[in-house]
Amino acid sequence: MTVLKDVAMIAANTGRSKAYLQVMSQFDLAPSFVLVMREDEKLFLPGQSQSDKKKTGSNNASFRNEVLGVTFEPQESLENTLQISKIPFKEIYSTDINSSHVIKEVSSRPEPVFIYSGYGGQILRKGILGTEKKFLHVHGGYLPDYKGSTTNYYSLINDNECGASSLFLNQEIDCGSILLRRKFSPPEDKKQLDYIYEPIIRAKVLVETLRAYVDTGVWKNECENLGGDTFYIMHPFLRHVAILAG
Repeated sequence: MTVLKDVAMIAANTGRSKAYLQVMSQFDLAPSFVLVMREDEKLFLPGQSQSDKKKTGSNNASFRNEVLGVTFEPQESLENTLQISKIPFKEIYSTDINSSHVIKEVSSRPEPVFIYSGYGGQILRKGILGTEKKFLHVHGGYLPDYKGSTTNYYSLINDNECGASSLFLNQEIDCGSILLRRKFSPPEDKKQLDYIYEPIIRAKVLVETLRAYVDTGVWKNECENLGGDTFYIMHPFLRHVAILAG
């Protein structure tokens, strides 16, 4: 296992965080440390599904994508993955990336780069950005064309494809320099887009980004992040249209 000594991770209790850690492990990569953001067990936050509320380990409900070469087990808990991979972690009972508690924990760490996998809909503000850490994010959309929220649904309607792009975050929505971006064919079952397929393609782009860094020792920008459109949360009716399209 290649431990990325200068890369830590902020992980909300979501399917995306689970996919990131599981797929990284499948490609023999691991962050040096993970800060797990915990929520009230009674609340559902953006990006969470029923499986994220279970404290169980792994079961047989796995999804294998042969084209991408990855497996995702959404029922496996974050803790189980971290323990199996022997990744040091700390839980903090905060769901706000901009809270003073998170800022304190991030500031105390030696790693200069954090993989960011927080709860959906949050924008990093001056406080957390003022820690002078870099926050590596994988956006669910092909940048710079599709910025904002639920962009892969718009991409399905317009192009019948999905996308994922890695970038270092700044205060503007999805506007940091692009490290790597990829286009993907839509999932066979488009109902799996939110909680299965998009976490997998984001994880795949994350692994490719990290592997490129390991191989070269530098974070290379693929292109500038200029232009494009910013989208907002799609209406449920249009989501249904996107699922039926193609």
